[in-house]
Amino acid sequence: MYWEHPTINGEIIGFHQPSKEEHQDSDEKMHNMKAWAEIYLLSLSDVMVTSAWSTFGYVAQGLSGLKTWLMFKPENRTAPDPPCRQVLSMEPCFHAPPFYDCKARRGTDTGKLVPHVRHCEDMSWGLKLVDTNEW
Repeated sequence: MYWEHPTINGEIIGFHQPSKEEHQDSDEKMHNMKAWAEIYLLSLSDVMVTSAWSTFGYVAQGLSGLKTWLMFKPENRTAPDPPCRQVLSMEPCFHAPPFYDCKARRGTDTGKLVPHVRHCEDMSWGLKLVDTNEW
Protein backbone atom coordinates (compact mmCIF):
# COMPACT_ATOMS: atom_id res chain seq x y z
CA MET A 1 0.00 0.00 0.00
CA TYR A 2 2.72 2.50 0.93
CA TRP A 3 4.76 1.63 -2.16
CA GLU A 4 1.86 2.64 -4.41
CA HIS A 5 0.62 5.49 -2.19
CA PRO A 6 3.63 6.99 -0.35
CA THR A 7 3.28 9.40 2.53
CA ILE A 8 3.02 13.11 1.72
CA ASN A 9 6.45 13.94 3.16
CA GLY A 10 8.17 10.74 1.98
CA GLU A 11 8.75 9.30 5.44
CA ILE A 12 9.26 5.54 5.70
CA ILE A 13 6.62 3.49 7.48
CA GLY A 14 7.55 0.08 8.84
CA PHE A 15 5.47 -2.82 10.09
CA HIS A 16 7.06 -5.36 12.39
CA GLN A 17 5.70 -8.56 13.86
CA PRO A 18 8.52 -10.12 15.86
CA SER A 19 6.67 -13.20 17.08
CA LYS A 20 5.24 -14.47 13.78
CA GLU A 21 2.45 -16.15 15.80
CA GLU A 22 -0.52 -17.06 13.63
CA HIS A 23 -3.11 -17.94 16.27
CA GLN A 24 -3.74 -17.43 19.98
CA ASP A 25 -2.38 -20.10 22.33
CA SER A 26 -2.92 -18.66 25.81
CA ASP A 27 -1.83 -21.85 27.58
CA GLU A 28 1.69 -21.57 26.14
CA LYS A 29 4.00 -19.41 28.30
CA MET A 30 6.35 -18.53 25.41
CA HIS A 31 3.39 -17.51 23.25
CA ASN A 32 2.18 -15.17 26.00
CA MET A 33 5.64 -13.62 26.34
CA LYS A 34 5.77 -12.98 22.58
CA ALA A 35 2.26 -11.53 22.65
CA TRP A 36 3.19 -9.17 25.48
CA ALA A 37 6.31 -8.04 23.59
CA GLU A 38 4.22 -7.25 20.50
CA ILE A 39 1.60 -5.37 22.51
CA TYR A 40 4.32 -3.34 24.21
CA LEU A 41 6.05 -2.53 20.91
CA LEU A 42 2.72 -1.50 19.39
CA SER A 43 2.10 0.83 22.34
CA LEU A 44 5.29 2.75 21.46
CA SER A 45 3.80 3.90 18.14
CA ASP A 46 3.32 7.61 17.50
CA VAL A 47 0.06 6.94 15.64
CA MET A 48 -1.92 3.74 15.87
CA VAL A 49 -4.61 2.16 13.70
CA THR A 50 -6.14 -1.01 15.09
CA SER A 51 -8.73 -3.44 13.83
CA ALA A 52 -12.11 -3.86 15.50
CA TRP A 53 -12.31 -6.31 18.40
CA SER A 54 -8.49 -6.41 18.64
CA THR A 55 -7.30 -7.31 22.13
CA PHE A 56 -3.74 -6.42 21.14
CA GLY A 57 -4.98 -3.08 19.85
CA TYR A 58 -7.08 -2.32 22.94
CA VAL A 59 -4.24 -3.07 25.36
CA ALA A 60 -1.60 -1.24 23.32
CA GLN A 61 -3.92 1.75 23.03
CA GLY A 62 -4.36 1.84 26.81
CA LEU A 63 -0.62 1.58 27.44
CA SER A 64 0.17 4.29 24.90
CA GLY A 65 -2.32 6.81 26.19
CA LEU A 66 -3.29 7.51 22.57
CA LYS A 67 -6.72 7.86 21.08
CA THR A 68 -6.11 5.49 18.22
CA TRP A 69 -7.87 5.09 14.90
CA LEU A 70 -10.17 2.09 14.70
CA MET A 71 -10.92 0.21 11.47
CA PHE A 72 -14.44 -1.21 11.51
CA LYS A 73 -15.20 -4.76 10.44
CA PRO A 74 -16.86 -5.23 7.05
CA GLU A 75 -20.38 -6.62 7.15
CA ASN A 76 -21.71 -8.81 4.34
CA ARG A 77 -18.42 -8.26 2.48
CA THR A 78 -19.13 -4.51 2.38
CA ALA A 79 -16.79 -1.84 3.73
CA PRO A 80 -18.38 0.29 6.45
CA ASP A 81 -18.94 3.98 5.84
CA PRO A 82 -16.85 5.48 7.33
CA PRO A 83 -14.30 2.64 7.34
CA CYS A 84 -12.52 4.04 10.41
CA ARG A 85 -12.70 6.73 13.07
CA GLN A 86 -10.80 7.97 16.08
CA VAL A 87 -11.89 6.33 19.34
CA LEU A 88 -13.54 8.27 22.17
CA SER A 89 -10.85 7.41 24.71
CA MET A 90 -7.65 5.46 25.20
CA GLU A 91 -9.51 2.94 27.38
CA PRO A 92 -9.98 -0.61 26.11
CA CYS A 93 -13.39 -2.08 25.35
CA PHE A 94 -14.86 -4.45 27.95
CA HIS A 95 -16.43 -7.15 25.77
CA ALA A 96 -18.57 -8.85 28.42
CA PRO A 97 -19.96 -6.16 30.71
CA PRO A 98 -22.80 -6.79 33.14
CA PHE A 99 -26.22 -5.81 31.84
CA TYR A 100 -28.33 -6.45 34.93
CA ASP A 101 -29.57 -3.55 37.05
CA CYS A 102 -29.71 -4.92 40.60
CA LYS A 103 -31.90 -2.08 41.93
CA ALA A 104 -34.46 -2.43 39.15
CA ARG A 105 -34.09 -6.24 39.11
CA ARG A 106 -34.01 -6.38 35.33
CA GLY A 107 -31.70 -6.03 32.37
CA THR A 108 -30.67 -2.51 31.42
CA ASP A 109 -28.49 -0.56 29.01
CA THR A 110 -25.38 -0.19 31.19
CA GLY A 111 -23.88 2.20 28.64
CA LYS A 112 -26.41 4.83 29.70
CA LEU A 113 -26.22 4.61 33.50
CA VAL A 114 -23.40 7.10 34.08
CA PRO A 115 -21.91 9.74 31.77
CA HIS A 116 -18.34 8.40 31.90
CA VAL A 117 -19.26 4.93 30.58
CA ARG A 118 -20.21 4.53 26.91
CA HIS A 119 -20.66 1.73 24.43
CA CYS A 120 -17.56 0.85 22.43
CA GLU A 121 -17.17 2.14 18.89
CA ASP A 122 -16.72 -1.34 17.44
CA MET A 123 -18.95 -3.45 19.67
CA SER A 124 -22.46 -2.25 20.50
CA TRP A 125 -22.73 -4.28 23.71
CA GLY A 126 -19.17 -3.50 24.95
CA LEU A 127 -18.40 -0.73 27.42
CA LYS A 128 -15.50 1.67 27.90
CA LEU A 129 -14.58 4.60 30.11
CA VAL A 130 -14.60 8.05 28.51
CA ASP A 131 -13.72 11.56 29.65
CA THR A 132 -16.92 13.56 29.27
CA ASN A 133 -14.93 16.81 29.39
CA GLU A 134 -13.28 15.96 26.06
CA TRP A 135 -16.44 15.99 23.94
